[in-house]
Amino acid sequence: MKPLVTSSLLLLLATVHAAPDWENKVIDDVHIEVPADCQTDAQNTPGAGPVQGMKKYSFRNRVLDLELVFLSFPPGTGGNLDGAAANMTAQLKAVSGEESLAPWKTTTISGRPARRISTKPDRTHQARQATIIDDTKAKNQLVIVDVSYDSSSSSGKADAEHITKSIELK
Repeated sequence: MKPLVTSSLLLLLATVHAAPDWENKVIDDVHIEVPADCQTDAQNTPGAGPVQGMKKYSFRNRVLDLELVFLSFPPGTGGNLDGAAANMTAQLKAVSGEESLAPWKTTTISGRPARRISTKPDRTHQARQATIIDDTKAKNQLVIVDVSYDSSSSSGKADAEHITKSIELK
């Protein structure tokens, strides 16, 4: 009986260690869950071209790097979801190569149009999941949720999917 108890205890400890604690964050009306052990950073940058400004919030831990980006536009100009998706595609191709890209998926998040893309792991075991949300009708902004993760980690992909599924706009 003692080996069974010891094995069960070790399994429980391994399970507890593998599942991160999650924190609910609310940033500019975006509700998102992030691992509690993340280091955080925030930046505000003036815009260029049609973008009026950019706010970027970063959350990093040993397994993933999450960037929550708000691109704001002057009233009446609005962002372009398809243009943003094309720009993101170009960036991902440059970093990961075209063969690693999955096709864009059209979806909605909290009733707003959105696009999702992911990459296969590269030679350094890094993979990405990115979501672009069109919030131009409510707030003249596009919201980008970009998660890079270590695919060799047992929790990397699951953590990235957890974050992506937790996104809500209010």
